[in-house]
Parts: sequence; C-alpha cells; structure tokens
Amino acid sequence: MIDSELDIQTSDGEMNTFITHPEENGPHPLIVFLMDAPGKREELHDMARRFGSAGYYVMLPNLYY
Repeated sequence: MIDSELDIQTSDGEMNTFITHPEENGPHPLIVFLMDAPGKREELHDMARRFGSAGYYVMLPNLYY
C-alpha cells in the first residue's frame, strides 16, 4: 500500500486529502470516501486502507478544511 497526503487547492483554501492505493500499477477504480460528522480521523484512514488493499484508489478529503 502507498499512503500519502495531498493538499487540493479550492477557492476557500487548501483541502487536506488522504490518498491510499496498491503498489501495483493500475488502473484502479476510484473511491471518494467521505468522512462522517466526527471528521477525518485514523479510523477512517484504516477503512480507506482496507479498500486500497482490495485494489482501489481511495481519496479521503477533509471536508472541514
């Protein structure tokens, strides 16, 4: 698995986004994994990694940026 953080530029500032995907070359289907009310946290990173280990490219944006 490859994990990284990406800052996406928006009109209101930079939105921090957690990215995870398999090490093998793709293509990999994309999942935009939206957080729930408590916000982006390590438990959601772990869930995203489980999807990534199944062959998906997962983006978990911080909607409270």
